[in-house]
Amino acid sequence: MLYTLTAILSGAFIASQSSCNGLLFPALGIIGVGFISQSLNALTIFLYQLLAKGKFPSFKGIPSYATLGGITGVFVIGFTGLCVNILGTAVTVCLSVAGQLIMSAVTDHYGWLGAKKVPFNRLRLLGFALIIAGIVVINSAGLADIRLTGSYLALTVLLLLAVILGCFTVITRMLSFLACQYAGLLNGSLANVAVGGAASFILYFAISGFRLNLAAFTMSNPAGYLTGPLGALACVLNTVVYDKLKIFKATILIIIGQIGTGILTDLFLMGSLPPGKLAGIAVVCMGIAVDKRLTRQERRIKISRAGQSRRNLL
Repeated sequence: MLYTLTAILSGAFIASQSSCNGLLFPALGIIGVGFISQSLNALTIFLYQLLAKGKFPSFKGIPSYATLGGITGVFVIGFTGLCVNILGTAVTVCLSVAGQLIMSAVTDHYGWLGAKKVPFNRLRLLGFALIIAGIVVINSAGLADIRLTGSYLALTVLLLLAVILGCFTVITRMLSFLACQYAGLLNGSLANVAVGGAASFILYFAISGFRLNLAAFTMSNPAGYLTGPLGALACVLNTVVYDKLKIFKATILIIIGQIGTGILTDLFLMGSLPPGKLAGIAVVCMGIAVDKRLTRQERRIKISRAGQSRRNLL
């Protein structure tokens, strides 16, 4: 139960961070948002480790490829800011969720990035289909809120981009998890966001013509700078739940936190909650319940078969 609640809370932090990135995007752009978010993430984890734990960070033993999550995270954060700024939090989060579902199921099935192989039982397709259907319903309700002045092609590209960002979100989390296996939770998380912050600073500096526009940072909405602490908390909690839960289950629970927070954010900003979004949440929850039930049945069958095999050997 503890890790279930932790995963949901992690999702809430992720959605809140997305909203903050949307606030920063108009003034800083894609790379600027990635730089601020990753740098503040790194600063938050560093100070916590130094002041609360009394230890200086150590990255000893972490292979370079395990820190690539920081670089992929820069683009996920930056482009999420773009999508939130145009599509809104709820629609962006839900489309990203679809990508996370796809990527996490594939990761579990093939055992990519060091994950344990967990074959995708075809019976679970029912729960999977209900989850996807709920996301579609939420998206359909959210599309009415989109104020996009471009073409339908631009809208389609943005929607697809949000899905792709969801896929890369899972990759980013798994890479961070790998780093943590080598150097511990805080050191592994810090290594990724520090690499991301350094890489995005160099890129942002180059794009700006090797001149820092400090005015852009002061013009940003101050609430947007909460992206750092929120991102650091989400990063650490993600690593914990991915270590304790199956990748697919952990992702589903994180999704609950993301969708709920995304819709509450839109409710706070717009003052209303369309019935379509409520219906979509209900369908998603139904899908999660079905998947959980099927997973439990599958586990009982495996335990029963293992017991029978041991008895046969005796």
